[in-house]
Amino acid sequence: MLLLAFVGLAVVTVPLFRGRLAALAEIRFRSGWLLAVSIGIQVLIISVAPGPRTPLREVAYVGSYVVATAFLWVNRRVSGLWLVGVGAALNLLVIAVNGGVMPAAAHALVRAGLPVALPRFFTNSILVANPRLAFLGDIFAIPASWPLSNVFSAGDVCIALGAALTIHRATGSQLTPSAAGQFSQTLRQPSFRRLWMAQGVSNLGDWVYALAVAATLSTRAGGADLARTLSVLLVCQVAPAAAVGAFVSGPLADRHSRRRLMILADVARATAVVTLLLTPEPSPAHFYVVAGCLGLFGAVFQPSLYASIPNVVDGERLVAANALVGATYHIAVMVGPALGAFLVSSIGSRSVFGLNAVSFIVSALLIMRSRIPATERKGETTSPRRDLVDGLRYVVTTPLVRGVLLVMGVVLMAAATKTPLETLFVRDVLTRGASFATRARVLAMVTTAWGLGMLLGSVASPALTRRWHRERLITISVAIVGLCVLAVSRTTDFSAVLLAWIVAGAGNSIGNISYESLLQERTPDALRGRVFAATETVLDGSYLAGAFLAGVLGSYLRVSGALGVSGSILLVAAALSLVVIPVPLRRKSIGSADGPVQESSHG
Repeated sequence: MLLLAFVGLAVVTVPLFRGRLAALAEIRFRSGWLLAVSIGIQVLIISVAPGPRTPLREVAYVGSYVVATAFLWVNRRVSGLWLVGVGAALNLLVIAVNGGVMPAAAHALVRAGLPVALPRFFTNSILVANPRLAFLGDIFAIPASWPLSNVFSAGDVCIALGAALTIHRATGSQLTPSAAGQFSQTLRQPSFRRLWMAQGVSNLGDWVYALAVAATLSTRAGGADLARTLSVLLVCQVAPAAAVGAFVSGPLADRHSRRRLMILADVARATAVVTLLLTPEPSPAHFYVVAGCLGLFGAVFQPSLYASIPNVVDGERLVAANALVGATYHIAVMVGPALGAFLVSSIGSRSVFGLNAVSFIVSALLIMRSRIPATERKGETTSPRRDLVDGLRYVVTTPLVRGVLLVMGVVLMAAATKTPLETLFVRDVLTRGASFATRARVLAMVTTAWGLGMLLGSVASPALTRRWHRERLITISVAIVGLCVLAVSRTTDFSAVLLAWIVAGAGNSIGNISYESLLQERTPDALRGRVFAATETVLDGSYLAGAFLAGVLGSYLRVSGALGVSGSILLVAAALSLVVIPVPLRRKSIGSADGPVQESSHG
């Protein structure tokens, strides 16, 4: 019923955005009987022939989702329907691993006015004692005082948004500007596809590895000692990256083959992780050294990667390429820790260390097969020192680059402040007095909500940047994140926090992709490595400053007040962007700072 109401709302709003409702009749779905069978199964086991929970009903319920997913796959070329498929797949996954039912959170059931006790008859959503992948279950709620009160999941959110997207795309509505199939077209370019796969494999390995390291250290220390150890580990990884980024890796990325630098960085990181397998029980100092190597060579890899993307994709698909890179990172953030926990419990931490080393080697092999053009260098060869000076001068004297780095530095400082405060907010506000297991589940749900929003923002970015200036998208996205953080600091409602975090995550992703694309488009190829190295240095330094600020705020303010300060800093960054990031009336051609100009295609 909730989905039908949302679809009805989407249809009603079509004329408001100059869409043609008659176009809905022109949509041709294939194998419609699959959808009819799926709906029929659910109606039969829940409404027509209700009964107690049995293996047969559980299998039938899971089967209904399998049939529905098959229908979506057959019709995957219908614009917007892919998002419905993502939602259905998420729901199918969580239902399958929980024995054929959708796990519901107790707080969501209570807020929706639904019974918490186990029902006598089979229903699609119940309270499960020890749910698996609880963050994908029914964790959102429409309050009992509202019409159509009910609980719903992250998958349901994707299904509802996908249905609305399909309707508005089919009717030509101006609400959803089209990305014109840019994702599929971008992935058809072999060199980019291999780069994308390489960083995706590596990112997943990194997050699985991070969980394994935390699990290993937690067996040797607890409480404050563990917190200090993990903090030192973080500093050991971030500090070297901040120290060498602009001064070493940037000039290297513009003077030497970026392809070779990325391969070297992957091999070096694989070697560092392999050393953990040479001793039965690596000491904390050993983990610190490995973390330093990962940060150091990561600072070589990242500028080379982002500087290379404009060399392997067409200019008009640059945003789509950055969105794909961002999306795989967000998926790794969402999936990696859960996968890491499963692998650590199944095969042990040492085996996970080995898998992470293998992921770096796979990344290196993929990059080895990529064709990345050599860096364009005009004039006579200069010295490394001159390269460094020229790069720093360009960063400081170019208004766009200087403004973007200033704004994103403030943004990341606020983000680094928010991250530890988020954990305290869950403990002291959302789950006060609850068990550790409950706090862990709630924190996972909160983190997943932000990750889901970032994923949705990555998907929306190509379409949005076709209509609006990237410069103003940065302002809007940062302001949205700041407002959401401020709103969360003023509430204790878990559902409101989750929804705010989805919106904030989307804004976060759109802002990141906008500034990355701007720097890639407006920076000459010969300077691009140094610009992105400087960006990484600023962001790493801001992150360390934000982590320190979080400790100070946590000592003097209540967690809600400290979180409010973080949101206020983000709003300051949004206001600052209006002043320091110029919006040109005419845009430079892609990859050239002084080439021919062309009219902007943005509104």
